[in-house]
Amino acid sequence: MDPAQRIYRGAVRTLSFAFVAVGLALLAGTVARGGGPISLGIVLGLGFVGVGVARLWLSGLFRGSS
Repeated sequence: MDPAQRIYRGAVRTLSFAFVAVGLALLAGTVARGGGPISLGIVLGLGFVGVGVARLWLSGLFRGSS
């Protein structure tokens, strides 16, 4: 694999993990403050986690490709 592709793939995965982390932080903060199931923090948190996991899946992390 070309070094530029490896850097790009690493950057995509790093950003994806950051999306998941931000989403989990939003979820935890919203639940800690007593937010309901359709509150903005829950919806945004689930959205961030979903986007991060989808990007990781599309990048091949969960499919076993390297």
